[in-house]
Amino acid sequence: MAFDKEPPRSVGDSRSERQKPRRSAGMRGTPRNDSPEHRPISTVPPKPRAEPKKPERVSTSRYVKPKVLMGEVTAPRGLEIGKQRDAFRAFMIARHLRPTEWARAAGVPPGEVLGFLTGKIRTIAPQTLEKLACAANCAPGDFFR
Repeated sequence: MAFDKEPPRSVGDSRSERQKPRRSAGMRGTPRNDSPEHRPISTVPPKPRAEPKKPERVSTSRYVKPKVLMGEVTAPRGLEIGKQRDAFRAFMIARHLRPTEWARAAGVPPGEVLGFLTGKIRTIAPQTLEKLACAANCAPGDFFR
């Protein structure tokens, strides 16, 4: 019968190599051994640590309270600046001035006027106000009335 014969062997193939289980590169010891590969790092049990006490919460806010409040450092000027910005915008609308064209005519960077109108800049420098007033043929005080 043809089933009694062994299959042909390839080069380097022996019966003993086929019966061995294969090992991976990182494996230590024999693969037939069921014991763990690594020993425990320490035989001394870890010392129990006391749980640190959580500080008592006084505030309901999750943010830290600042040492110095912003109102104590400088006076709040938000309302005053907002009124100046609104008056400046009303002046521009009344005179049909566009910020970029007006700034270029005055020789001022347009970003300075646009920054004040959008709120990114809190104030406009007095020299800039003089140049803008000269280009609009009015006094600098007329902007904020």
